[in-house]
Amino acid sequence: MNDAAQPLLIANWKANLAPGEEVALAAQIATLGATRRLSPGSLMIAPSMVGLVAVASLLRREHDALKLGIAAQDCSSDLAGAATGEIPASHLLGAADAVILGHSERRARGESGSLIGAKLARCVAAGIRPILCLGDADPKATESERCALVVRQWREVLAGAATLGCDVATVLGSGVTIAYEPVWAIGSGQAASPDVAAAVARALRSETSSSSLRILYGGSVDGKSAAGFLSPTGEGSLNGLLIGGASLQAERLLEIATAVGVAS
Repeated sequence: MNDAAQPLLIANWKANLAPGEEVALAAQIATLGATRRLSPGSLMIAPSMVGLVAVASLLRREHDALKLGIAAQDCSSDLAGAATGEIPASHLLGAADAVILGHSERRARGESGSLIGAKLARCVAAGIRPILCLGDADPKATESERCALVVRQWREVLAGAATLGCDVATVLGSGVTIAYEPVWAIGSGQAASPDVAAAVARALRSETSSSSLRILYGGSVDGKSAAGFLSPTGEGSLNGLLIGGASLQAERLLEIATAVGVAS
């Protein structure tokens, strides 16, 4: 749903809103986005699982011209079947365009690289775009240490995917998007530096030998800091932003969209 040359913004609402509030916020964002001439396909919204279908239905029914994408915030490593409470990736077809995997808040609850890799394999098999989160947790780490840790996380996830027959070429061919989210920046109000994010992007593209790999930044981004993350070029370039708290207000989200050039 997104032109690779156009920045992609993903609004991750986490578990902040009840389903009715999510529908109302989606309507506000779409209405304001139309007024601000939001570029079609530049924004993806990730509501809670219980609000996902309602938000998707509203946006596709009443605001289809904006081509707002829908992402699930997680999925199961299980296939459809006897798995009470799980959400198989295949069940998201038709509702979600993508699935966020490996978010730091999921990792903090015990998700391993192996489990995230299994989820990645299920998404790829179902034909849903994976948005894979990788990130370091130590605010005092050096740039090289951050890059090494993120590359190690990537390898761990790939190893998990491989156990289900999903190799690196298949993962890269799925249109996987990576979101670099330094854990120490999330919710802190203090974003990482664009130089650090660019270094991580270079490391990942070197590791994957893929200059076209889409990489986003996420972590306390706002209208003032957003543009700085998308200014580097070449192997260190970033292709968009994963936005948390700032996406819970339509005006703040559109400020970011304006800052990165996908709205007026």
